[in-house]
Amino acid sequence: MKTRCTNRVWLPILAVLGLAGHLAAADAELIAKGRDLFQAKICTTCHQVPGGPPALAGVAMKAPKFEGNFWGQEREVTLGFGGKDAKAKFDEAYFIESIRNPIAKVVKSSAAPMPPPPAVNDEEMKALIAYVKSLSDGTAPAGAGIVAKGALKNFQYRVYNGSWNNLPDFEKLKPVKSGKADSGIADTNLSETRDNFGLVMEGELEIKTKGKYTFNLGSDDGSRLLVNGVPVVVNDGVHGVVNKNGSANLDAGINLIRIEYFEKGGGEHLSLDMSGPGIKKLQLARNTAPQGGNKPAIATGNPVVPENNEAVMYRNFIQGASPRGIGVGYPENVNICFDANALNIVMTWHGAFMDGAKHWNGRGQGFQPPSGHYLINLKRAQAVAVLPDAKAPWPELKLGNNDDDRAKGLRFRGYRLVEGRRPVFKYTAGETVIEDYVIPEAGALPSFTRQLTLTGSGQYYYLAAADGFIEKQGNSWKVGNTLKLTLDTPDAPILRDGANGKELLVPVTVDGKAILRAKYEWDLN
Repeated sequence: MKTRCTNRVWLPILAVLGLAGHLAAADAELIAKGRDLFQAKICTTCHQVPGGPPALAGVAMKAPKFEGNFWGQEREVTLGFGGKDAKAKFDEAYFIESIRNPIAKVVKSSAAPMPPPPAVNDEEMKALIAYVKSLSDGTAPAGAGIVAKGALKNFQYRVYNGSWNNLPDFEKLKPVKSGKADSGIADTNLSETRDNFGLVMEGELEIKTKGKYTFNLGSDDGSRLLVNGVPVVVNDGVHGVVNKNGSANLDAGINLIRIEYFEKGGGEHLSLDMSGPGIKKLQLARNTAPQGGNKPAIATGNPVVPENNEAVMYRNFIQGASPRGIGVGYPENVNICFDANALNIVMTWHGAFMDGAKHWNGRGQGFQPPSGHYLINLKRAQAVAVLPDAKAPWPELKLGNNDDDRAKGLRFRGYRLVEGRRPVFKYTAGETVIEDYVIPEAGALPSFTRQLTLTGSGQYYYLAAADGFIEKQGNSWKVGNTLKLTLDTPDAPILRDGANGKELLVPVTVDGKAILRAKYEWDLN
């Protein structure tokens, strides 16, 4: 697995409530901090907020939306997933418990319990509470926190297409689009493309009081702010979201604002706010696409869904696998991605399978992430190998974007479909044939059993798991934070130290035929 959340010692809820006691007077900075944490702690993945992008995983999980007047309201829950019915009031105690122990009370209408989020400390909890309360009472910043409304008068813009590493001289380029906008707010969505474009936005800002004003400009990629023709903030280059500030002495009356911006690829962000005499914080720029607005951050519109109790496959680029990843969605609401380079299952998740919009609309490029929830990223390494002994290092794959590394000593032989159009993947190790088959099991938390059948002869090793944390618990193994693995193998597994953590190896002696089974279950406790 790619990451692991370490065990956390939960603070008493009442102690945290003491810290959060006076949030009714929370200021905009605390709410803004909570909004940023709401994204950083992946809350936006499942919980829809007003004006935000679609929470695709939340749709599949039937997660509650943070819209309308919900704070202080009573909701129906179960004590544990599928447990006894109960009622709970959405207040600070309930919110804290939901984050610290999400399996304790589960909204009854949800299709699955919430996965444990990244750790949240007490100060972060205060900010999250302030933000979520503001969503309920309607005081939250709109969209990505932009609150300016028509601040720039006589607002004009120009859009350019091109790929740059630094801001170009836009005056020497021909725009592909130009116009005026009554909104008076600089916005990246003025461009119809999301990569390789530039913007010049100009308008008039009326200042009522002469004095020194500070401007904070954030962008991904480069940007520059000019006031009355003079550069005030330069935030140039290709980079993630970077915030820089500068100050200017402004006279009362009309001042000219010019914002230059370019986006090369990947993430997209633009924000600009100002403060000064009589102005605590006035925001002048925003981005409503693809982050923080009404457009989803990933392509949507062509959901790939199992039908007629049959499995469905997706053979386009899948984020988290090599370009030869093969996705399989099962009607039991569990999904896998088999990597034909690694010859192993490298991902598994619940609920919605894939959305083909990126690859099926026109000639889409890039990798599409899985659509569902409870995603587990497994180590991208081959499943079976020939080693001189159990102490020899496991073969490593080069995983760079330009690498096309393959499993060592193995060869992919394709797959065949059995009943229900379920694939049996086939690969060979010398003269030994390996058939890799998934048997899904429906339920409140779907699971599956992986069955490997080796036909031939020889001594091999099976990499059952690799992660920073692997521990024997009863008859099973806890792998990382959410995976429970139960093995049914002729020989006992060996837990050892690997190159990047622990490795669970199973020696396999093949003399005719050997069958290995591994059951994958989600452990959310």
